[in-house]
Amino acid sequence: MTHFVECLTDPSLAGELWSDDRTVAVFTARPQRAVQGSLALLDLGAPDAALRYVAVPDRSAEECLVPLLRAAADAARTAGGTALRWTVEETGPGKAALELGARESAEVYRWWRRDLPAGVPGGDGAERQLPDGGGPAAFRVATEEAWYDVELAGDRALLVHDREVDSTADKLTALTAAALHILDTDHPGLTAAEVNAAPEDAELRTALERLRFTPTPSRAVEYTLPLV
Repeated sequence: MTHFVECLTDPSLAGELWSDDRTVAVFTARPQRAVQGSLALLDLGAPDAALRYVAVPDRSAEECLVPLLRAAADAARTAGGTALRWTVEETGPGKAALELGARESAEVYRWWRRDLPAGVPGGDGAERQLPDGGGPAAFRVATEEAWYDVELAGDRALLVHDREVDSTADKLTALTAAALHILDTDHPGLTAAEVNAAPEDAELRTALERLRFTPTPSRAVEYTLPLV
């Protein structure tokens, strides 16, 4: 399918597709009249021309990602950028990256998975809370140091981790166990729990291994496309 790609540099024309004050353009792919996918081009202002321009595709842009990225690359190149970077979730080599000749520059995180019910005792020091901001999370389980926002997706639970201060593997094990215990108790129909962990997060990875999570092929990858 041929996509007509439109470049919008006026926030009032881009509307809700405009990201924030770092956005320099929004590209939309239209096979006919309706927008099939969009991509925001961000200039993060780094002095290094290879680090300035980042493309942020929306979740519906997968089928039209190549023409969107080509248009964004042209715009970044014209503005003096020497590389374009973007991050996507995938389970294998990215089709757009292969077609465009981009290289993998970093693994941002990988999903880990274990079957439910977990059959683990509740972790000490963690409490169940309502999620902040009314987002997709069904609940939050938290300590003073870290938390999971737990989303329910069909028969799976997605445990989205964050923390503001350093924490030990022991404390993260207890937090993860608390989340699993709540899922066993309150959501007995679920078959699996998944957690994403950055490759450099040794403490969280250790906690997941202790609770018999295993890494999956699903991960978020940053790609870099040279523009020179």
